[in-house]
Amino acid sequence: MKEPLSKDLLFDFFDGRTTSMQRKLVEDWLAEPENEEFYYHCLNEWESHHPQFTPAVDNAFARYQALMNSEETISQSPVNTEIRTRPLYLRASLWGAVAACLVLACGFVFQKQLLYQSLSSANGQIASYQLSDGTQVVLNANSVLRIPRFGFGDGTRKVILEGEAEFKVIHTEENSRFVVAMDNDYSIEVLGTEFVAFSRERGTKVFLTKGKVKLSLPRGKQLYMKPGNLFVAGRNGQFSVTPSVAAEQFTAFKREMFYFDNTLLSEVVQQMNDRFKVNVRISDPVLARHRIGGVYKARQADDLLEILSELLHLEVVKHEEYIELRKSDNHLNP
Repeated sequence: MKEPLSKDLLFDFFDGRTTSMQRKLVEDWLAEPENEEFYYHCLNEWESHHPQFTPAVDNAFARYQALMNSEETISQSPVNTEIRTRPLYLRASLWGAVAACLVLACGFVFQKQLLYQSLSSANGQIASYQLSDGTQVVLNANSVLRIPRFGFGDGTRKVILEGEAEFKVIHTEENSRFVVAMDNDYSIEVLGTEFVAFSRERGTKVFLTKGKVKLSLPRGKQLYMKPGNLFVAGRNGQFSVTPSVAAEQFTAFKREMFYFDNTLLSEVVQQMNDRFKVNVRISDPVLARHRIGGVYKARQADDLLEILSELLHLEVVKHEEYIELRKSDNHLNP
């Protein structure tokens, strides 16, 4: 392990004020994975003193509304000679301001559509992509990854995940951060590593395969993960970190497999619903708490339903709007 660099040198590096020899020194130092935590610590401190510009969209939109209301008042009020003879260039300036506010407001509303393009995976299918920086991404079914429409540029490589994906992030010569933004103010920050991220309505999960990642949590909390760690957060914001978990559980989807290790049947059903966009339910709470294990191949929902039916002696009842799993006899002992 190389000796820690001084904060002043790292701050100069973030400011772009280092010499070529100093940049080389930082790059060599960052090649040691155990130095990443100190690097991120200094980066957070530097960023707190160098906030990025954020447009005041609400104020701009309020000014736009005020201008529109002003125009309506003029058109509906009694004729006023002074207003009627207002110079043309003033009106042009007024409408120019309105147009600028409209562009700003629309840009905010359609920011994702304007700035990002979507990479997606179909129902029951996986999709593999290579990003412009060389990073490889495999999307599980029914997932969307939004990437910058005009490339990453020289700054932070930020993407937005809705669903589940495996990332193999390339470490760039510039040591640019790779950030995966997810729902509910969760984000993953790395320099170069491998991990699986899950971001759906029912919660957030991150499994780290190699290297080190920094997780940003709601309310400004942060934590670091090591290989084999599993982070799980529910919709209520409570989270847990499991120190050692089998990677196969989170990469099996790439081979159209389901990996269960003493998994609740209710969780099995949720995974099936996520991958195939079906609506499978278990009305019996005792049955929902039953646990199963094993690795099963399923290219469609019916494949897994048939496996569960034979394995657990279940009855699959297809209603108009959903599919129900229920006990078919007394073979099942929870």
